Amino acid sequence: MIITDEITKIIDDIKTIKIQGATAVAEATFKGITIYLRGYTVPVLGEGGSTVSFKGTTELNTFLRDVERIGLELASARPNEPLARNGLKYLVNMHKIRYPSENSVEETREHLLEIMEEFLTLLAKAKDRIVEVGVNNFGGFEGILTHCHSTTVERVCQEIHTKKNGKSFSVVATETRPLYQGRKTAADLLASGLDVKLIVDSAVTSFLAGDWDIPVNAVLVGCDEIAVNGDTVNKVGSYGVALSAYYASKPVYVVGTLLKLDPSTIYSRPRIEMRSGKEVWEEAPDGLVIINPAFELIPAEFIAGFLTEFGIIKPSDVERELSRHYDWLW
Repeated sequence: MIITDEITKIIDDIKTIKIQGATAVAEATFKGITIYLRGYTVPVLGEGGSTVSFKGTTELNTFLRDVERIGLELASARPNEPLARNGLKYLVNMHKIRYPSENSVEETREHLLEIMEEFLTLLAKAKDRIVEVGVNNFGGFEGILTHCHSTTVERVCQEIHTKKNGKSFSVVATETRPLYQGRKTAADLLASGLDVKLIVDSAVTSFLAGDWDIPVNAVLVGCDEIAVNGDTVNKVGSYGVALSAYYASKPVYVVGTLLKLDPSTIYSRPRIEMRSGKEVWEEAPDGLVIINPAFELIPAEFIAGFLTEFGIIKPSDVERELSRHYDWLW
């Protein structure tokens, strides 16, 4: 198995957050697999050393193992990206189910490409449905607070704004240190015509307590990983936001597809990615230890519900709903 420079660059771009967001990482994972599939040649020599087309289960099994290994390299570039790993699982499992007797690399390549496109379509439809559910349930809100950057949260806010047809609706967005992803949220929503306020992360508690006389009906945050017990992983700072919201009696809704649920969390807690301290302070004094977790866990007890493609789900019900709708993930 050879990982090309092009695939290596995708892995590096995921690790350095040039590619960020669960959907973008999943799409990049499939792009890397596609590059491998398109460039794959069967390594069998004929008489005189000429290359010949080969069909057989031995070569096919090697090919499929290599595809899965390439996929794992891409999907595991950052530890808290189960959507990409679940996409890989969908690819492998659906191929086994649908084509158990296949013995041609050429035929398999086309089927794998079709299944990847099918998963991306499934994901896009799930996100569309989440927006519908969000507007139907939260269309009467005057304002929400959000942390970090989620394209689906953005879309929910934009659609609520459109539905209210000029009536008051505002969004409070945090800067989201140390990489300031919340600034992107603020800029995107402002460009869409919304009333947006940007605050520093440490101002969250006072805003949720109502000290600034700005309406906040609820907190909507995206997620990177959902645990089987209903805990969720999101950008660092999310635990503090949820804790503040809990004591301010503001419900917290996690916005995301159930395709982000990580079945392996039935055995152990999610492992949180730790990143370079240079993201926090590039020219820090020598010897200073900087702890820079990329994410943190929001305990299930602080979550009012998950806004998903199947409606609003209680944290205690996510495992059951996963089994009902995406049983292939087990």
